[in-house]
Amino acid sequence: MIRVLKRKLVKNTDELFGMERGIVTYINPFSYLKLRKKVDLQTFDHITSDGIIIKKLSGIFLKKSVQRLSPDFSSYFNELFKQMSAAKTTVYFVGTLPSLIELSIQNIKNKFPSLNIVGYRHGYFEKKEEIEIHIKEVLDLDPDIIIVGMGSPLQEEYLIKLKGAGWHGRGYACGGFLHQSSKKADYYPNWINKMNLRWLYRIYNEPKLIKRYTIDYCYFLLIFFYDLIAYKFKKE
Repeated sequence: MIRVLKRKLVKNTDELFGMERGIVTYINPFSYLKLRKKVDLQTFDHITSDGIIIKKLSGIFLKKSVQRLSPDFSSYFNELFKQMSAAKTTVYFVGTLPSLIELSIQNIKNKFPSLNIVGYRHGYFEKKEEIEIHIKEVLDLDPDIIIVGMGSPLQEEYLIKLKGAGWHGRGYACGGFLHQSSKKADYYPNWINKMNLRWLYRIYNEPKLIKRYTIDYCYFLLIFFYDLIAYKFKKE
């Protein structure tokens, strides 16, 4: 995982917005634990730092200065969606609960009325065959961009399958973005963004995340340093 991060972590938005095709995911402490042994991240063209922790650890221990580039409207998605709207880029959304996806799409449309949305569906597939049928449907639509919010590692596995099936657009894993957008497109208040208190705001809105931001994040630090030491020994 450490080797992949050194190679794939995006330094700034120029790398993302200059990409004509490929798939992008993100790393935060929670997804790191989910992905490190389950998904081959070498398949991804770019990985972004979702949050301050990965940004700081990368600067200190990987000697790589990166921006916080989270897949939501508090970060690079705002500019990405502006570009998509202006260029009439076709976009497809997959993610969140069946009961929430239409609310998410409506809120996104309200924020970006010119966005060329060619389709969407929720992120719950009951069978493997259902995903395969869906991917064929997406290939027929051939959207320029697909935004996938199914949580790790499902969203990464989905994008890898889509790329492997011959799709040549741009795909972005977005985690909880579509779920949050069902409440409002600009999920985080401006003062929360300015103070980098997004984690605290999420706990306030979703108390079930307390474990993630305490126990899971502490566990992440142990695993990260274990992986870092293992990487350095292998390198030597």
